[in-house]
Amino acid sequence: MKRIFWLIIGIAVGVYAVTRLKKRAQILAPESVQESAAKLAAAVRHFGDQVREGMAERETELRDALGIENASQTDSTQREDYR
Repeated sequence: MKRIFWLIIGIAVGVYAVTRLKKRAQILAPESVQESAAKLAAAVRHFGDQVREGMAERETELRDALGIENASQTDSTQREDYR
């Protein structure tokens, strides 16, 4: 009777361990890693876009405060000259 009890306990622990390992393997699979990397890249891209928008807004505020106008047109023509 004791042997059957320990056999059942061993089987239950084995099934539990195998189930947990399969879930871990799916998480660490190349597809999951690739999805995680894609999500991270999208988040970084979104953050960069937000920063650029904020910079443009702040630049506009500063130009208005300093009374500088049409500077963006001269900046774009200067950038084209350097290319």
